[in-house]
Amino acid sequence: MDKKTSRRLLCIAMVFFWASEYCHAPYFAPYLESLGFAAQAIGVMVGAYGFTQIFARIPIGIATDAFNCYKTTILFGTISTTLSSFFLMFATEMWSILICRVMAGLAASTWLAFSVLYNAYFKDDESVTAMTNANAFNNGGKLLAFFLGILTATRWGYKVPLLCSFLTGLVAVVAVILLKPIEIKHESFSFKHALDVIKTPMIIVAALFAMLPQFYMQGTAFSFTSSKAKLLGASSFVIGIISLVFTLVQVLISPYVGKKLLKRMKSSSAVCLGLILLSLSCVSIAFANTPLLLILGNIIGGVGCLILNALLMSLIVRSVSEEKRSTAMGFYQAVYGIGMTLGPVLMGNLVGGKGYSFAYMTIAIIMAVFAIVALPVVSKAEKK
Repeated sequence: MDKKTSRRLLCIAMVFFWASEYCHAPYFAPYLESLGFAAQAIGVMVGAYGFTQIFARIPIGIATDAFNCYKTTILFGTISTTLSSFFLMFATEMWSILICRVMAGLAASTWLAFSVLYNAYFKDDESVTAMTNANAFNNGGKLLAFFLGILTATRWGYKVPLLCSFLTGLVAVVAVILLKPIEIKHESFSFKHALDVIKTPMIIVAALFAMLPQFYMQGTAFSFTSSKAKLLGASSFVIGIISLVFTLVQVLISPYVGKKLLKRMKSSSAVCLGLILLSLSCVSIAFANTPLLLILGNIIGGVGCLILNALLMSLIVRSVSEEKRSTAMGFYQAVYGIGMTLGPVLMGNLVGGKGYSFAYMTIAIIMAVFAIVALPVVSKAEKK
């Protein structure tokens, strides 16, 4: 199998892997509400996905680097997401749903192997392009997921998208089994190896700021924004559209962001811009009284998340040598797992206690504050 065919199979695997993770995402919170769970419990179950990644990503990254087992790690991820969605179709108790969410979190923790292996197909000075492409495949998978969700949930209800997650997961498994990975430089594990990576200033800064778009996505776009849409009387079709536009706008403008915008802007300015957009998105959703304003909010938030995720991932890749990138990516993604956990848990408590407007305005203020902080902090890390 030639290098080009193998890379194509990896691209297919990335698309269907994320489709498996997200086919049911727009409907998961409303589905849990239909099972009788309160907002606080829903926040915990949604947050378990990110909580798992806090602890799983670093050891997965270290092991993948040390044993050069990128294909094995990716295969484990595709199998985990497939099994998670399969068992979620039958889970009705909180403990069983939590187990499935942990499996999905383990699957997402293998994304570092996907991204590092894909980056290996490009030259070092093409890292921004490679990471932008990887994000495009990520978003392409989510876009496919939301299309499938809209088609099935509208006709058969919230549960059928879980079947779509299972079937798309199977496609990803087959693609991974067929691909032949290229060799990547690696070195034996040592604590010095791991500490050298973790102590790199830019990796620390990029990881901390990466918590914010993950906080936003898991706490709003992929959970409670759907719940607010349902409260406003949106149908399953409209809920799907609201989630779809969040990803669609990222797919459409991804080439421009990767090839032009991020190459022209300073990293600190780009991070600031991304966070301002997330803040504006939350303001729009906080005062939304029609689904149309929710769509507008998700479009703004989608652009902000694309800018942040593409830039921060490229900074991670550029900050360390090839043989240390899985460890770096593991640390980076483990830290942003904190945001994935805190987002839905905090939103669940705020929504349950103070309502949607208060919850979204709180997140808007948080994003605005960090936008101001980003300018000096990211600039200083770049100089180091």
